[in-house]
Amino acid sequence: MKLEQSTKIQIIKNASLSLLLYILPIALMFATFAITGERPWEKKQHQQKQQTTVKTKTSNTQDND
Repeated sequence: MKLEQSTKIQIIKNASLSLLLYILPIALMFATFAITGERPWEKKQHQQKQQTTVKTKTSNTQDND
């Protein structure tokens, strides 16, 4: 089965657009890192914020037996 020329062009156009949309956020991320000078992959440790948790005692008064 042979594809028509217009169908072939439309498939190539859609595939190219899909690749562009896939690559664009990645390229923008690396461009942002280059402009700002950030290198998050070189950080040795993440700074951990202290979190306070409140523990509550729960009790079930009903049994589902």
